[in-house]
Amino acid sequence: MSAVNKKTLFYAIALAIVATYLVMTAFYQWSDATPPQITLVEPFAQAGPATPLVLRVEDTETGLQEVTVRLVQNLESFTLAQEAFPAQLPIGGRPQRTFDIHLLPFGDETIPKRRGQVKLVIAARDYSWRGFFEGNWARIEQDVAVKFTSPRLEVLSTPLTVSQGGAGAVAYRVSDDARRYGVQIGETFFLGYPNPNRAYTAFSLFAFPHDLPASTPVTLVADDGLGNHAEQKLDVTVLPGKWRSRNITISDRFIEQTIRPIIAQSPGIADLGDPLRNFLQVNNVLRKQAADRLTTLASSSLPEFQWNGAFIQLSNSQVEAVFADHRKYRYGGKVVDTQYHLGFDLAVTKHYPVEAGNDGTVVLAEDFGIYGNTIVIDHGYGLQSLYAHLSSFAAEKGDLVGKGQNIGRSGMTGLAAGDHLHFGLLLHGVPVNPVEWWDRQWVQSRINGPLHRASLRTNDVTAPKQGPQTTVPPNRMGPPPPSP
Repeated sequence: MSAVNKKTLFYAIALAIVATYLVMTAFYQWSDATPPQITLVEPFAQAGPATPLVLRVEDTETGLQEVTVRLVQNLESFTLAQEAFPAQLPIGGRPQRTFDIHLLPFGDETIPKRRGQVKLVIAARDYSWRGFFEGNWARIEQDVAVKFTSPRLEVLSTPLTVSQGGAGAVAYRVSDDARRYGVQIGETFFLGYPNPNRAYTAFSLFAFPHDLPASTPVTLVADDGLGNHAEQKLDVTVLPGKWRSRNITISDRFIEQTIRPIIAQSPGIADLGDPLRNFLQVNNVLRKQAADRLTTLASSSLPEFQWNGAFIQLSNSQVEAVFADHRKYRYGGKVVDTQYHLGFDLAVTKHYPVEAGNDGTVVLAEDFGIYGNTIVIDHGYGLQSLYAHLSSFAAEKGDLVGKGQNIGRSGMTGLAAGDHLHFGLLLHGVPVNPVEWWDRQWVQSRINGPLHRASLRTNDVTAPKQGPQTTVPPNRMGPPPPSP
């Protein structure tokens, strides 16, 4: 074959390849008849200052060419997003097939916050050659109700004083647009509920944490879920608490007999091979895990009053340790750790029958880290009681128990050096001083009164009831044990 013929053949083949590519390109571009798909990932029918606009635009064939997102109100148009994507080779290129948008439309100061209806307009087109090379268009228009007014709050009653480590109740009215409301103290939020005893009102039970400064504001708050927030500072005087200080000596023998068994039963921690390090991880890591678990349990508290009147102290019991004792743990003559004792240690005799402090539902009955064998009873509206270091159980999770009912026996499981009951009360996971809740007059004046709640029974008790008619071995416990 001559050189001329070879050159002619080369050009012919090249033209054929180009022609084939162009035909395939045309077919590919013209065959795409599917417009882009626009998906609102989160609902956007109602919006406020904090409502996010989350959407995805997809085109699985020729790819996206442009996307525009606008808000239209009173004939004015405001562009929220506008993106153009470069063209790619139909074969071998990498077209933009997906585009995600996540923004706060009314977080932008350039978007006016006006009352009334707003229209959300989303448009997208692809690189199809359909429509005289215009491509396939997709368009969504949706009416959006916007809201920029805060919920309304009206305080009906509030305690004049609250103690550090103590509790209180506040009654109030809140407008229907509020989705979440309650009392805020520092970083802790105490959920509010509709008051079943007084129509069109709400209430919150709250605890003033023992370790917060008395100057910390107590604030009633409400939020509509759209970013509109209301708050009202409550005129509450906080009485500073006076906590005792106690030294607890930790020995190698105590660590060997008490700490190592706890580690063996706790999958989240391991034996570190050093007595002090083992004690510290149990006293800190497991203590924190227990506190977190109690907060989680409180989040599922039933929205109903299960308890009635004052709580009862363990019958015939002697107080060995009180609420918020500041404990200094000494090892080898040095202070190695400090913790607050957030409950009461109550002792009678070895394996003494333990009574439920009030009516409620058992929500936990298991080995519970530093607390050993533990029962937690939910009394409703975030109020829960804890019974720790039990030697045995007489109730299980899910049981409905009555005030004074036997739920187990005292013991020395967990972080305890002697047989006793560690009794605690918590509001939404925050420990509170049980002394208040053992006082019938306090419960009536500070809780039931403000909430217009009458006692459910007329035989409410004012003092610890007598112990059950059970023969108990006369084995008095020794000195105050170092319990949680």
